[in-house]
Amino acid sequence: MYKTVTLILFTFFCALSLPAWSQSKSTNPSTFPEGENTSKVVKAYPNPATTKIYFEIQRNNDKVYEIIVYNFLGKKVDHLKNLANRAQLPLDNYYSGLYIFQLREKDGTLVESGKFNVVK
Repeated sequence: MYKTVTLILFTFFCALSLPAWSQSKSTNPSTFPEGENTSKVVKAYPNPATTKIYFEIQRNNDKVYEIIVYNFLGKKVDHLKNLANRAQLPLDNYYSGLYIFQLREKDGTLVESGKFNVVK
């Protein structure tokens, strides 16, 4: 008896909250308030990469960045410093697999992280 009543009440409250879910914020980046824009700051290409990968800063704002590359186990593999617009990373010493990169400001503040795949 209690299980049936609980199930009915649960269904009723879910039905009441459904209109609120449909009126939630849009995921269109142009509707976000300033500071919540979801566009990427850095673009890594080609992905997957074989011999080299390029990192291109999309929004520079006259800042100097650095990119730190980690393997999938979390070990630091590379560190590119003083990036302004574009950097090239040769993959000669990289094994096939997934790598994580972090874009940081010169003071160490994390701006963005991403991943790329090396295929050899």
